[in-house]
This record gives sequence, structure tokens and C-alpha cells, in this order.
Amino acid sequence: MEAERHLTLDPWDAEYVVDLSNVVRDRRLCDDREANLQRFLELLTALVTHTGDRSVSVYAVTDRSLLRHSALTARERSTLHRWFRRRLIEVRPRADDRILELADTAGLLVISDDRYMGDYRAYPWIPGNRDRFFRQLPGPGGIGVGIVPRTMPTPAEWEISRKEEQDRLVEARMYDRRTGTGARRELLTRLWRCPTPDCPMFGPDPVGGQPPPVFDGAVVRCPTHRERMADLGPAPSRIQLKVRVDGVSQRRFMLVAGTPMVVGRAPTGPGVALTGPMLDEAALSRISREHVELAWDGSRISVRDLSRNGTWLRPDSPVSPVSPEDRAEAAPREVPARRIPPGRTWTLRRGQVVVLCDGVELVASGRRYVFDAEPGVPAQQSKVAAEATEVTEFHRPGRR
Repeated sequence: MEAERHLTLDPWDAEYVVDLSNVVRDRRLCDDREANLQRFLELLTALVTHTGDRSVSVYAVTDRSLLRHSALTARERSTLHRWFRRRLIEVRPRADDRILELADTAGLLVISDDRYMGDYRAYPWIPGNRDRFFRQLPGPGGIGVGIVPRTMPTPAEWEISRKEEQDRLVEARMYDRRTGTGARRELLTRLWRCPTPDCPMFGPDPVGGQPPPVFDGAVVRCPTHRERMADLGPAPSRIQLKVRVDGVSQRRFMLVAGTPMVVGRAPTGPGVALTGPMLDEAALSRISREHVELAWDGSRISVRDLSRNGTWLRPDSPVSPVSPEDRAEAAPREVPARRIPPGRTWTLRRGQVVVLCDGVELVASGRRYVFDAEPGVPAQQSKVAAEATEVTEFHRPGRR
């Protein structure tokens, strides 16, 4: 599979944080080699099946020793180095710290077979947790890789103390253990620049969003080079949208506040191209080269129809996946929808989806982010979460 399309260091884009080294070194999977990158590729395939989301993204973290592991082939080591240079995986001296940091501050789900007992005091939500952790295991008949939820153990006090002695943390983290203030939101909502020119994580011209930095005492540092970083100012507000085809998410992309984006079969400038195996010929014939323009102002999404065949808005509702063959013979869905007047800009109301043609939709992600939680406002009341989950009536901007 195309692994790189599922890798990101953007905590907005990821849904899972994967302990890459833990998976690659798991000798229960695939074969008995001490380390095998194929295990991680099989895990991504299993994750697509587990979620039913062909565009699922993961934030992969590995300890540095994996990149020079002698059991890996030269090609596998080269692949890992390429992923690191292309800012697709994060490499740390010790991966566990970062994995739990991301789970705590960015709300990512964890895939690892590690017990993390040395971190139970820092993260008291781990013991007995039933919904934040998953583990890899051999697939049916020992073929491939499977993913299952796991319940984290609740060890005795002496077990925690012994693990802490073996695995003492040596650096401060974004989660302030001393005061218990939790995620340092001010670090997550700003852009940072590492003074090392070729830094793949915080260098010039980053692709997509930045990963969280490391808070070392009173200094913000690059996780890779340990250099003190420059504060470039507030990060622009963003929201994630998904391309859903016959009820299955096939791709996702980000809208950045103040930067409109065109979606269509073949946009002439920067945009999202809907092509290839994602759509069949019938759908492609209904979608214009530049079908719709989307814009995000930090609280709402505006939609402008550019197409020749029309664009509709309708309330979101669960859709059973339908094969392209069955869809060609099926009757059109009887769902409330309204066509956007050609060339006009309308506001996407809460709980609505943008319909490009029958079976092809754009929908705002329902994921909630710590980045949007305003002080004193519960996460479930954040604007982005409400826009993505609550159904209200269709309306024209400025009118009810």
C-alpha cells in the first residue's frame, strides 16, 4: 500500500499515534526477524480495515536506534530515513515520552503493545483506561496484522515505583507534572522555527501543520536538534474536511483561515484533485475540473459553486457503503438537499455536507481538538466541534 499517504506529523490531521519501533520490533508479526518494516505497513492496512476509512492518518514516532537497526534491510533503513527527511515520522531518543505527550495534549489514540507503567503518575488517566489504547497482534492464521482495543493494567504501587526507577524521565515535557496544569495550549497554537536550516520538523517552508514542540524548563526547543526555537506568531486556524465516496472516507484535507481552496477533477492552481481510483467514470463525468471553492474564516465554512452540473447542501446522515456497480443501478437517495445558486457563496451550516454529485460528498471532520478549546469553555462546546456535529437549518449568509 502507499504508506506515505497515511503518515503525518500534523496533530490536526492524525487520529492515531503509533509506536513505530514497537510495531517493527514485534516478532509475533509477519516473521521472526528481529525487526521488519513490513509489520508497520501491514498495520496501516489493518487500520484502514478497522476504521473503514481509506484516508486514515497516523502520527508515527520511533526511537532513534531503529533507524540503524542491523536486522532491517538497507532498503528498509533507507525508507525510514526518507520518511524522516520528508517530515513523515518523528524520531526521538526515546519514543514513549512523545507518544503519551501526543495522546495527552492532542487527544490521539495510541497503538502500541507497551504497558507504559513508568508514566502512570504523570498520566493518571492511563491505569484501567479502556478507550484510548490499541495493540497490534497477528492476523487470522498468522497472516497480516490485526488491531484490537486494550484495557490498560492497574498495577500495584511497588510495580509503578520499580518501573520509574528503571525508566526515569530526564527532560521536562509539554505536560507540566509539577503543577498539574496539563497541556500547554499556548505552545500548540503558535508556529515555531528551528535554527538548524535543514530541520525536517521545524525548518523553512513546512508542508502542512507543525508537530508540537518540546517545553524544556522555560525554553521551547526542537524535539530533534534540542535547539531553542523562534516564535513566529499565532498559527492560522484550520479545519479538516473529508472526501466521502459512497459513505466511505477516501481522502482528507485542511482548510486554512484566509486561504480559499478549490476542489474538483483537476483544479488549475493549488487545490484538491478528485481523480484516480477514488471515483468511477460516472462520478468523474459529473464533477467539473473546478467544482467548488471552500473557505474557512475560523468559525464557519463558506461554499461557492463553480461547476456546470451543480453543487448541493444537505443534512448529514449515516450512509451504508454502496459499490460503484450497485450505485449505477440504485435509485437516487431521497434526502433533503438544496442546490447552491451557481457562482454564489453560501455558508455551510452545522451538520451539513457538500454534495458534488450522487455519492460524492465533502464533510467537516467531527474530531475535537485541544487547539480549539477556549479557556473556561468545555471541549464539546467548541465552535469547530459544534459546526461538525450539530444539525440545523440551511440558510443564506446574513439571513435566517
